[in-house]
Amino acid sequence: MHYDISFPHLGITLDHVGKSVDLFGVSIAYYGIIIGMAILIGFAIATSEAKRTRQNPEDYLDMGIIGVIAGIAGARIYYVIFSWDMYKDDLLDIFNLREGGLAIYGGVIAAVISIFVLAKVKHLSPFQIFDTIAMALLNG
Repeated sequence: MHYDISFPHLGITLDHVGKSVDLFGVSIAYYGIIIGMAILIGFAIATSEAKRTRQNPEDYLDMGIIGVIAGIAGARIYYVIFSWDMYKDDLLDIFNLREGGLAIYGGVIAAVISIFVLAKVKHLSPFQIFDTIAMALLNG
């Protein structure tokens, strides 16, 4: 399926723009690629800021990986809770992320909780962590 994208105040129109790209038989939406790139750029920004402030960048890579996983899980859980009527008859469909259904609020809540937990485990200040990753979050 193709769409037309227009920017009326700029006088720009893109005709017949696809929704996704096929890679090895799997359809990947463009917004998914953009989100993935934002995550990678966020990792680069956070580790760079950690180096600049003389913190261990490895801690931020560890927390970033766990934070992304927790964020995806939290986003899905939040979505399923508030859309329970769609999933109550087919519980296995809860795990089908390819059909969509992530809620940003759940992702943020789970990522913040994971940072507090990891800060406690690694004996770091969660507030210093949030200060260090602030620019990386703005990237997202």
